Amino acid sequence: MVTLRQIEAFQAICETGSFAAAARRLGATQPAISKRIGELEAELGAPLFERGQRQVRPTLRGHALRPFAETMLTTRERLLHALAEPGDYAGTIRIGVTELTALTFLPEWIAALRAALPRARVVPEVKLAQALIPELRQGVIELAVMPGPPPAGLVARSLGPVEMAWMCSPTAIDCPDAMPAARLSDYPILAQTERSGLQAAANDWLEANGATAELVLSSNSLSALCGLTIAGLGVALLPRACFQHQVRAGRLKEIVTDPPMPPLEYFVVHGKQGAHPLGRLVADLAIATARFDTSPNV
Repeated sequence: MVTLRQIEAFQAICETGSFAAAARRLGATQPAISKRIGELEAELGAPLFERGQRQVRPTLRGHALRPFAETMLTTRERLLHALAEPGDYAGTIRIGVTELTALTFLPEWIAALRAALPRARVVPEVKLAQALIPELRQGVIELAVMPGPPPAGLVARSLGPVEMAWMCSPTAIDCPDAMPAARLSDYPILAQTERSGLQAAANDWLEANGATAELVLSSNSLSALCGLTIAGLGVALLPRACFQHQVRAGRLKEIVTDPPMPPLEYFVVHGKQGAHPLGRLVADLAIATARFDTSPNV
C-alpha cells in the first residue's frame, strides 16, 4: 500500500534534488528515506528516480507521479487544518521572499508566525521574484512576498509602496544633487539582473525617460550594490528608507531625478486555489508586520 510517508519522501527528493537533502528537510535519516522510496517503487512496479547522477532526477514514471503526490500532500494538509485549531498545526509552511523583505521585516514576520503557530515549521527561501513565481505555481512554496505587478493567475494582496531613489557616492562620483532622468546615461549603472522585479521596473523607467544605461556591474544583492555604490563604481537604484542610514552617515548621496522614480508596490502572493490551508493567516501576519524602512547592516 502506498503511504503518505513514502509520498512525502518522494516529493521532498523532487524538490531538493537529493536523498540527503530530503532527509534533512524531513528530519529523517538518509537510509530511512531510501527505504521509503524503495518500498514505493516496489509497490508501483517501476523506478521513480534516475540514480548515479550528481542530482537525482525523476524518471518518466516519477514525473507522472508528481501531480498526484502534490494533491495527496495538499489534501493531508487541509485535513489536518480542518480537524485542528491553527495553534495546533504541526506541518510545514514554505514562504518565499526577495532580498528586500529578508533585509527588513522577515524576522518580525517569522516571529509572528511562530507565536501564532508554535508547532509549525516555517521554511523561508530568499530568491529573485522570477524564481519564486514558478515555485508558487508548482506548489513548492505556499506564499511569497515580491514586487509588483502581480503575476497573472495568482492572488495578490498589497503590502504597500516602497520608495526608491538613485544614489551615488558623494565623494567618488561627480554627480549633481538633481538632474533630468535622461542624464543618468552619463554615469555607470550598478544594477540587478533583469530577473529581479525591482530591476525590471527600473529598466522600464529608464527607457521611458530616454536614459540609455551603461551597465557596468550586475549583482542580485542589494547589500552588495550598496557597498559598490559607496565605493564609487557607479550609481544604483536603492530602497530609500532602507539605506537612509548610509545617506545620513555621508557614505551615500540621493540623486533627485526629474521625473522621480515611482514607488514600487510589494505584494503577498499565493495561488488561486488558496495555497496552504493557513494561507490567509500567514498573509495577514505578513501585512501586519510589513515595513520596509529598517536598515540592514551594510
